[in-house]
Amino acid sequence: MYQGVRILIALINRIPRRLALSLCEALAFVAYLFAPGTRRLTLDNLALAFGSQMTVRERKRLGRQVFRNLGRNAVDAIRLPKITADNVDDLVQAEGIVYLDEAYKMGKGVVAAGCHLGNFELLGCYLALKGYEVTVVTATLYDPRLDTLLRNNRMKGGLHIEKREYATSAVLRALRRGHIVGLLIDQDTRVPGTFVQFFGQPAHTPVGPAILADRTGAPIVPMAIHRLSDDTHQITIRPPIPSSGHSKEAIHKTTQAYTGEIEQFIRHTPVQWPWMHDRWKTKEGSEQ
Repeated sequence: MYQGVRILIALINRIPRRLALSLCEALAFVAYLFAPGTRRLTLDNLALAFGSQMTVRERKRLGRQVFRNLGRNAVDAIRLPKITADNVDDLVQAEGIVYLDEAYKMGKGVVAAGCHLGNFELLGCYLALKGYEVTVVTATLYDPRLDTLLRNNRMKGGLHIEKREYATSAVLRALRRGHIVGLLIDQDTRVPGTFVQFFGQPAHTPVGPAILADRTGAPIVPMAIHRLSDDTHQITIRPPIPSSGHSKEAIHKTTQAYTGEIEQFIRHTPVQWPWMHDRWKTKEGSEQ
């Protein structure tokens, strides 16, 4: 597995970007064809989220496109080291950057509430290349060699990396230094959370941004990125979400607020979100 990934990375960095996009799209579609369980979960999640708003045929078409987009987005994630301050504007444009600037200038750090939409790896890289100090929290991969490979790739983009397992104190230090701390909060993972509405369904959602905002005074700024039809990327940044306080009810209210923003990002371009993730896995009353 590791050697195969290394070969693919070397190939993607050597061939023209346009060819790499087509190659990875084709590979991802093959994965779709030969992964019936993943394909079924994708379609089930689309049915749960959209219900009668989308026909079975539309869900199947969107499911195929989801995999193809994952392949295309993998290309620019692999090629992050090729992106520099001199050429990043040819690939990425940002809308709402004024909201981030206003929050950043407060000097309390910024909690960037993001999601696995589009080429989310590129979002942090763009901000770092624009001169912001960016710390991102990442999960540890099952293969240490792959984990190191991905970590080094991210660091070449100018990011500060903290592992989820040891992130609490490091994140607090980063916020006190005025960093943007990126947290992806759209998946059902083993972190402290609360149930909020997501696509009309109760979803166990990380409360980390709400707690950090309350403890540090750092504003929560929702942001996401999506691929455009010409294979460039659009970052969208929304106005800051104020902390509601530290009570259980307040944390729930803040978590619902940023989850609502994330849902709107995904609704805008559902084809670029990983619907094969088991987002509604944890049920109310079953969490440990």
